[in-house]
Amino acid sequence: MPDVKVMSGEVERVARQPGRRLWTVVAEVVALACGDALALLLAGAVAFHLWARPVLGQPAAVYIELLPLLPFVVLVYAEGGLYPGFGLGAVTILRRMSVRTSLVFFLLAAVTYAFKLPHRHSRVTFVLAWGLALLTVPAVRFLLLGGVRRLAWWGEPAVVVGGGAVAARTVRSLRGAMSLGYRPVAALTLPGDPAIDEVEGVPVRGGVDDARALAATGIRVVVVAWPSGHDGASLIGRLQQLFRHVVVVRDFEDLPVEGIEVRNLGTVFGVEFTNQLLRQRNRILKRGLDLSLGLLGGLVALPIVVVAIVAIKLSSRGPALFSQQREGRGGRTITIWKLRTMAPNAQQLLEEHLATDPTARAEWERSFKLSRDPRVSGWVGRLLRRFSIDELPQLWSVLVGDMSLVGPRPFPDYHLTSFPPAFRALRAEVRPGITGLWQVLVRAEGGLEEQQRFDTYYIRNWSIWMDLYLLGRTGVAVLGGRGAY
Repeated sequence: MPDVKVMSGEVERVARQPGRRLWTVVAEVVALACGDALALLLAGAVAFHLWARPVLGQPAAVYIELLPLLPFVVLVYAEGGLYPGFGLGAVTILRRMSVRTSLVFFLLAAVTYAFKLPHRHSRVTFVLAWGLALLTVPAVRFLLLGGVRRLAWWGEPAVVVGGGAVAARTVRSLRGAMSLGYRPVAALTLPGDPAIDEVEGVPVRGGVDDARALAATGIRVVVVAWPSGHDGASLIGRLQQLFRHVVVVRDFEDLPVEGIEVRNLGTVFGVEFTNQLLRQRNRILKRGLDLSLGLLGGLVALPIVVVAIVAIKLSSRGPALFSQQREGRGGRTITIWKLRTMAPNAQQLLEEHLATDPTARAEWERSFKLSRDPRVSGWVGRLLRRFSIDELPQLWSVLVGDMSLVGPRPFPDYHLTSFPPAFRALRAEVRPGITGLWQVLVRAEGGLEEQQRFDTYYIRNWSIWMDLYLLGRTGVAVLGGRGAY
């Protein structure tokens, strides 16, 4: 076991420069606050040029006089714990930013009314700015987080306690969650764990008895990757005396986590798990979101689909659209539509390719996807596939109620039969979606195990904010053309 005194470069840096952490905190807060202010200014400027200037003929000076209120806006976001907001998930950040952005514009409208200023500031401009800010503020925040996460000083240094698969998965999750902000810099093993040198590249600096040495360097966060079967009440108490934040990770992959509630049951406490997407009111809310955004998306997509149909007809023989029968909610059969991106003899081409290429066969058996699919027809088919344009006709299925904007994908029968019956039954409880958690996070790179894990997580942890976040992430993934085989 490595000597705890031989610390990693990151921990040594923190230990040698205790004042450095204060500097980084200030830099993080300033960067995020400036990003939020810039997003609000962008929303206001666009709203001004859409309405106040062309329709009302108002000068910019009328709205520039509101700039002194920006520090107040930053304070509202700060009250929501958004500076720097480390430890919050992406969905929580989106929810808090949306709620506080709405609060800011409500207070702004109230102030202008109280001081009898509506004659100066257009209500329509305010409403436009509010709607745009709901988009620009989280968009700028996540773009900023995506850019600064690679900086060596960004984020909250964290110690991971534990070993084995749970600890490894915890480290990977911390690194992959750009909005979380926890940066694993050292690991400690649990009693009885085998001696190891590292966990996913994070150096092990002793056992839990060495936690005090790491806490003395200024690290404030410890993440305990606690597998089932360990009794850690005393250990958690000790760690709470050393670290400001103690996060316990339990190996409950298949249980809901987003909506859990702690219940006081007298001499014991309980944790209530709620399957959010199976609640009737949430189904109604989700259907409302599908109808409103599906109709808007359909209007935007219609000219794109028309152009794509013309391109398909000019580049290859056969119909521009094709339909398939898939399993929908309740196990009933639904028809989904796509723009045709494959050759007419697609099945024959697939069988011949898999028969002659063992590597491709292994890839197909792992995920029923091919990075180089011989069935795709020419450059038009590849373009439509790369940017998922072939999926746009499914917006019709959303409007008629067969599908949802977000949900588990409607797989073909040969794909579904590869999953266990319990998972298939869970999928059948909800409408299939055009996009989903699995598509956003791993796209076509993941196998059957990843598909099952992410779809299960989505169904059991749904929220309206998660849908909005995934729709935004889908746009980014599609524009990047990443992994869309």
